[in-house]
Amino acid sequence: MECIRRNLGSIHTASARQCLDSLLLQMTNMMPRDEAKNLLQFSPPRDSTDLAMWEVILAMPQTLERVLNIMMQDLPLRNWCTEVTKDTCIRRLAMLAQDHISEEDFGNPVHLQSYLRHPSPEMRFLVLKGLCTVSESPEKAREIQVLLPRIQGALQDTNTDVVLKALPVLKNVVAHVERWKYGGPPLLLAEKLLPLFDHASSQVREHSICLFQAVVESVLWQRTKEMKRTVHRSLLPLYFHRRDQSESVAKASGEALAVAAEFLQCKELKRLAQTEQTWRIGECLLQQDRGRVEEYLQQSQPYLQDTQTDLRLEAVGFIGLAANYCEDQSKEKLNEILSVLQPLEKDPEPMVRFLAVETILILVSRHNAMSGRRFPLLCCCCR
Repeated sequence: MECIRRNLGSIHTASARQCLDSLLLQMTNMMPRDEAKNLLQFSPPRDSTDLAMWEVILAMPQTLERVLNIMMQDLPLRNWCTEVTKDTCIRRLAMLAQDHISEEDFGNPVHLQSYLRHPSPEMRFLVLKGLCTVSESPEKAREIQVLLPRIQGALQDTNTDVVLKALPVLKNVVAHVERWKYGGPPLLLAEKLLPLFDHASSQVREHSICLFQAVVESVLWQRTKEMKRTVHRSLLPLYFHRRDQSESVAKASGEALAVAAEFLQCKELKRLAQTEQTWRIGECLLQQDRGRVEEYLQQSQPYLQDTQTDLRLEAVGFIGLAANYCEDQSKEKLNEILSVLQPLEKDPEPMVRFLAVETILILVSRHNAMSGRRFPLLCCCCR
């Protein structure tokens, strides 16, 4: 172990480094208690490059869990760990590997900030797993607010497991904070949640929508201008996901839409969302604020490429409806709308193809009737 520590920094060849890493893992797996003690002797400060020895262990979830559990279950080693790691987070990392964490032992969560940015997804998952357990305590949940920027950053993680573990931590914090400060945290969190509504994982979609609802409910008394703008941006995604193939996502979307409508003081939209009159919600959105029609048109276009057939159908129908509410009824605007619908004429699903062609025909016919001139129809059905 001492030899590895002395030479690790000077070994740059990939094959040599892999051999050394492999040796360290084999030693750890064969003699986990001895190696845990040796690793603790080399525990560096958080910003030290000597953390490279721990990096090897941190990159291997099973080995890491084994080492950390031994550190916490072996009382003499645990006490010794406390003495030699006063300036590090190693002991706290060991506690995070446990299913139950003492609030007293957990200490100040601010020391975990660097580990929430760790390059290893297993490391980030481990920290969030521990925070999820600790944040069930109202007192600790309030203390964890200091980590909100880092935890919110985990929502953009490329690892789905990390995202799924960050969401309940944030939900616990929201639940245990009586009143958010004006603006700030709830607004930033709400904005970071919006992209997750369309995540590939149905679990991420469901939990992000539920958390968004909790955030909006927590600031119903504020109704700041900035928050209203963010809630407005949530309406169309929530409306579309009422047709989500996942029943739990569809249910969460309906409930969140009703809360968003209450926040915006849109009584008719809230009533439609609560009574599940999905087919009327789109028209209600367009009627209640015609100044947002162009925004809704832009916002709905990505759903034309969604992997879910029902969401593509909803987007086609909504765009056709929104075209009637546009202030700009020029030929150029119609061309712009047709250009986003025409690719759907080759959609793999017959229902989507049919609705796209039908919508195009209706829009062209309506424009011809309004202008008194024949509009050249360029869709594939007439070629």
